[in-house]
Amino acid sequence: MNKTKIYINRIHIKSYKLLLFILFVNSLNCFSQSKSKNEQSKSINGKLQLDSIWEPVVYLSHIPTFKDMYKMSNEIIIAEAKVDSLGEFHFSTESLPKADHLYRLHISKKTSPAASLIIGGKEENHIFLIANKNSNISISNRTKDSLFYNYIINGYQPNVDFKTIHGIISNDNTGAVKSNLKKEFINKTIYEELRHIADTSSHPIVSLYALTNSKFESTYLENQKFYKNYLEKWKSENSSYFNELRSKFPKEESTNSNLWIIVSAIFFFLLGYIINYVIGSRRKKANKQLKLLSIQERKIYNLLVEGKSNKEISEEFNIGVSTVKSHVSSIYNKLNIKSRKDIVSVNNM
Repeated sequence: MNKTKIYINRIHIKSYKLLLFILFVNSLNCFSQSKSKNEQSKSINGKLQLDSIWEPVVYLSHIPTFKDMYKMSNEIIIAEAKVDSLGEFHFSTESLPKADHLYRLHISKKTSPAASLIIGGKEENHIFLIANKNSNISISNRTKDSLFYNYIINGYQPNVDFKTIHGIISNDNTGAVKSNLKKEFINKTIYEELRHIADTSSHPIVSLYALTNSKFESTYLENQKFYKNYLEKWKSENSSYFNELRSKFPKEESTNSNLWIIVSAIFFFLLGYIINYVIGSRRKKANKQLKLLSIQERKIYNLLVEGKSNKEISEEFNIGVSTVKSHVSSIYNKLNIKSRKDIVSVNNM
């Protein structure tokens, strides 16, 4: 009887160990599946209905600044993914930076190079999106005959907002409007709407994209306060997108420097004018005084200017020294001066 109990107890122990082993294996599987799902969640993926004209490959490009949005080359393509028979594709975002950046997805036609871009119309072959290392973004198109003309993007709200802004810009119908005044009014309304989005958006790239397309450079002077507040709001942003924007705004120091240059130029112009006016007035006065001198007195005056003595002047004109003195006295009276030193100053006027 005791042997039977011992045998049963051994069976129970073995069963318990087996149960623990099964639980451990199951927990590892659950952890592995959880990790796999987590890794899959960090991706740019989608399901596309493709016409036979398209190569079933999706390309991902990094866009460093807004001015590069429509540039295309093999160098900026950072990844590619096959579109399977169900239309599904997948990019892992593990290799992307932690911070948000702007990217472009595109598909090329079978007859075109991989790095080819079609802008506008139902055959537009690209979309833009904002992503980072931890993004989970899903993309799908609505119909087979239009690739990205009408698409859905989910998983990261900034992309929905970015798409809205892109729609406002792309759906500009002012070309059909004949009246220039009406065109101007429509444009002004669109730009005001974009500035409002820029002002209220909490995402830097979304906000900046709206502002960049609001023709801010042509409205800077009339909205200086708005732009000053805007730059202050995003002063901590140091991305290539914001650095590009800041380079387009006139710097305050530069403005002050230009103002100082203008003020200095005006000052020196006025100073030069005053000096010329004073010198001109003195010369007119001196010329007027010199006209009072007789021919002989003017000749003697010229020798006085050269620093000649009375004796040298008398020898020059073959007249007595007393006569020279008489002429010099008359010159002094007519020019209202008291010495030979004053004669030199009159001549320099």
